[in-house]
Amino acid sequence: MSETNPLIALAAYLIAIATAALLLRAVPKIARHLEPSGAGRYASIDGLRGYLAFGVFVHHSIITWIFLRTGVIDFPSSNVYSQLGQGSVALFFMITGFLFWDRLLTQGRQHDWLAFAISRLFRLYPLYLPLMLIVFVTVFYLQDWELKESGIRLIGQTLAWLTFDRPDVNQYPQTGMLISNVTWTLGYEVFFYLALPLAAMVFIYRDSWLQVVLCLIGIYTLYQVVGWEHSLKKHFLASFLGGIAAAYWIRRPQLLAWSKKPLAGIIALLALAIAFTAFNRAFNLKPLLLMSVFFVIVASGNTLFGALRPRSIRWLGEISYSTYLLHGFVLWVLVQRLPLVLELDARETWIFLPLFALCSCLLIIISSLTFLYIEKPGVNAGKKTLQWLRQNRKGQKKLPAKAAQQR
Repeated sequence: MSETNPLIALAAYLIAIATAALLLRAVPKIARHLEPSGAGRYASIDGLRGYLAFGVFVHHSIITWIFLRTGVIDFPSSNVYSQLGQGSVALFFMITGFLFWDRLLTQGRQHDWLAFAISRLFRLYPLYLPLMLIVFVTVFYLQDWELKESGIRLIGQTLAWLTFDRPDVNQYPQTGMLISNVTWTLGYEVFFYLALPLAAMVFIYRDSWLQVVLCLIGIYTLYQVVGWEHSLKKHFLASFLGGIAAAYWIRRPQLLAWSKKPLAGIIALLALAIAFTAFNRAFNLKPLLLMSVFFVIVASGNTLFGALRPRSIRWLGEISYSTYLLHGFVLWVLVQRLPLVLELDARETWIFLPLFALCSCLLIIISSLTFLYIEKPGVNAGKKTLQWLRQNRKGQKKLPAKAAQQR
């Protein structure tokens, strides 16, 4: 079977959805984490996340198979398999742009920037730090625990990984490939988070032209600083604009009502199908516009004829960050290392496909566990940290007041 056969992706999605459905039945704790269908404000987006994160896994699985066969790391020749990676990431950026710009438009000057900063910090790092530790331990294990770098260089590599860059660790070549280099997207997310308050002062609560100019300079400076090691690509950042456009779109009652109609669902699916079949790359004008049309309709609440509504799909959406972040390492262990131990040739179709199926199932199980026991506690720790900071701030304000009264 050719690695371009779309049935491979379809089978993998069916395995993932079936695994999620079984987990929801077997583990009551998982079921309790899901809101009733349609209860969430953006339930359709929650469902979309599940498809996207798993799509990136399928994309990297096909790249791995091609690498095993040819020794070359490159995009799949199939547009669909190429876009399952790039197109999914572009849509993830749109989700980020939409959710946070929508919140800004809703809250205006009342937006809680401290809560925003704390929530982002405790969203990204609780899962990323253990993964980073696993990568470093794996590298030293593969090198028989031999230190090949100076302590200073190793500290520098550690700091770079903490900022989502992926330099080779301890001279292990292409260290980032242990996790399929997935953290490159987090650099773009971080840039968006850091630039958001400045962008808000330019476009939402603008006071003066001087403020606008200073904020634009600040955004450009951030663009250079965040992209210090690997420059941020402007056409990648453009995908956030699709999400921002959706935040304005849903504020027009007539457009919102039209977007929920079956005709809009057909248009959305057609736009996505064209983007994923006619183009091999996502971050160009035409595919980005097509995906923006698709996303605007989904953000308006269209469930695409129920495809975004099932509980299993929404659970895949809940665990999407774990799925995205961990899939590269799961793939590396099961498809590249395990066959070496068992003396199997993963280049063979009859070996690769069962391993791929096993990966699809295990990834959903592992991601569910890391969501429940790492991600969710991390988010809760962020809320407690925010509460503690606010209580401290209130306490500090009361102290000067009491001192003034005593005088």
